[in-house]
Amino acid sequence: MTPSPLRRLLGAAFGLGFIRPAPGTWGSAGALLPFFAAFGLGDTVIARETALIGLGVATLVVFVVGTWVGNRAEVDWGRKDPGGFVLDEVVGQWIALAPLVGRPLEVLPVLVAFGAFRFFDILKPPPCRWLEDRPGGLGIMADDVAAGVYAALVVMLIMG
Repeated sequence: MTPSPLRRLLGAAFGLGFIRPAPGTWGSAGALLPFFAAFGLGDTVIARETALIGLGVATLVVFVVGTWVGNRAEVDWGRKDPGGFVLDEVVGQWIALAPLVGRPLEVLPVLVAFGAFRFFDILKPPPCRWLEDRPGGLGIMADDVAAGVYAALVVMLIMG
């Protein structure tokens, strides 16, 4: 199999993963843009069920694409879980933001979701580290799903 610049670009979330330093943080920050575009900031409220379905479908699609692209990351990037591969951060960040959909978005709760996700993504509490060690794209993506779930729980506890 030959390296693919297109898969590499997808894995880097259309270039966010190429920004240095801290490409994972840039990937997480970049995930906020489509989230705000879809759900607004301020008093705009979309029905919670509709918003959760939309976010769930988008998250699932990016997870599947990320797993597929991640299965070829070693060929495309020259290592198993390259730092510039940030589709996993997009998925994890969207999961962390899920408790905020269907209500007016304010800056503080979004910052809590962002900070909590980055904290758990870097710390990798159980089972994150174990999930990261799974082979291929699933291992690349799954630890960020778990970190996103941890962050979503923090958001629910802090923001109510």
